Amino acid sequence: MNFLTGSLSVFLLISAIGWTSSPASNANAVQNVSELMSSIPEELKNLPYAVYPTSPEYNTDRFIANKRFSLYPHAIIAPRTQEEAVFVFNSLKKHHLDFAIRGGGHCYEPASLSSGYVVDLRNFNQITPNVSKQEVNIGAGCRLGDVIATLGKLDYAIPTGTCPRVGVAGLSLGGGIGMLSRTYGLTCDSVLSITLLNAEGKVIEVTKDSYPDLFWALRGAGNGSFGIVLGFTFRMHHIPKVTYYELTWDWNPTTVPQIIKTWQKWIQTLPDTITSQLRMRYSKEKMEIGVAGLKISDVPFDEWEKVFKDLKPEVKVVAGRYVDSSKYWTESHSFPFFKMKSNIILEPLSDQVIDKLVSFYATLKNDKPDLHVLFDFDTMQGKVLQGSSAFFPRNALTWWYQGVYWDDEKLTADALRYSRQFFAEIAPDVSKYCYANTVDYDLGDHYLDAYYGTNVERLIQIKTKYDPENIFHWKQSIPVK
Repeated sequence: MNFLTGSLSVFLLISAIGWTSSPASNANAVQNVSELMSSIPEELKNLPYAVYPTSPEYNTDRFIANKRFSLYPHAIIAPRTQEEAVFVFNSLKKHHLDFAIRGGGHCYEPASLSSGYVVDLRNFNQITPNVSKQEVNIGAGCRLGDVIATLGKLDYAIPTGTCPRVGVAGLSLGGGIGMLSRTYGLTCDSVLSITLLNAEGKVIEVTKDSYPDLFWALRGAGNGSFGIVLGFTFRMHHIPKVTYYELTWDWNPTTVPQIIKTWQKWIQTLPDTITSQLRMRYSKEKMEIGVAGLKISDVPFDEWEKVFKDLKPEVKVVAGRYVDSSKYWTESHSFPFFKMKSNIILEPLSDQVIDKLVSFYATLKNDKPDLHVLFDFDTMQGKVLQGSSAFFPRNALTWWYQGVYWDDEKLTADALRYSRQFFAEIAPDVSKYCYANTVDYDLGDHYLDAYYGTNVERLIQIKTKYDPENIFHWKQSIPVK
């Protein structure tokens, strides 16, 4: 399997997220089973849909995908119905208990973990398409792989990311960039309604007509700040034919800058039907660069030839059904530890930034760390420009995603150093904005401006209106006024 395709493809995503204590406090977390159990309120004990410290599955369920973080919740509660979700939330609220909300469990930081309680939405996993209305109801516990497969059987889709294990809730609430973004907009742009358990303990349907301000905020800044999302209604799109394309080159520091510059010019000429991704990979001394993406059309894809043919890439072009194309881009990493960072790119990378990027990969080649490092640049614009929600900024050219993965916990310090050092070096030469779905605690107090830019004040007003007691809070939530 081609290394570029087969191991680390991502477009985002993330689980539904909620409050948690700082990772720095994990060492002081309560780990005594008796102490944890004795402090659980009576009405939350012995629930048939909860996992407790005494449960055999506890030491599996208390983790998320990123094993860097180890917290010991009092209980992991997975309600099965809206009524059970309301009961659990009202009990947590009554006793002033801290909790996190977990959808897919794919959050890059420990935002879907808590040393208090975890409200796990795994049982809200129904996918119910309605072809006559071109709509689909999707529960907040569903994963992208299931959504793509279920709708794909009907030759329909919603815009999603590419990692099949990512939760649809977190992806949608944070925006949602992916292979269909230029053609159909962000994931959140296809949302028609949101079923929300709010701060009053009531389940409401949030639409552009019923709660227009909250509907705006939830689509782009909705993770863990305004309530517990239980489900969505999406507009689904009929996609019978696509072409997947992939151009790859072995890493050559003399030609890599030319490939990057060529790609940056090319994407500014593309029609909305073509989405593209620039990929760079380092995996235990092996390095590659490539361009991949989709053309949403039954017209043959030949747009690459005039631009890239003289650069002599290895070429893969496969036409077929959308659901079948997903086998080329929905594989996800299987490493237990990872660190992610992002940057929203408003204009083409300068020669200075490209030089720093090439230099970074030269450092990896010389140092030979036992890490897997990917840099992905995903195209935006197209239909993304037409959306209206809290996602920021809409006018970006691309967004830049950096992932560092490793197998051995002993490599954590080195992995974090490589990740943070490079982004610190390029910070003066790129925008200050980051993608909210790439949760990054390194941002510190800067996170509001980095994620939401000029939308911050409006978001704070909406938060104060719907959750004045700040019940739904976590390390990077929207604050009250």
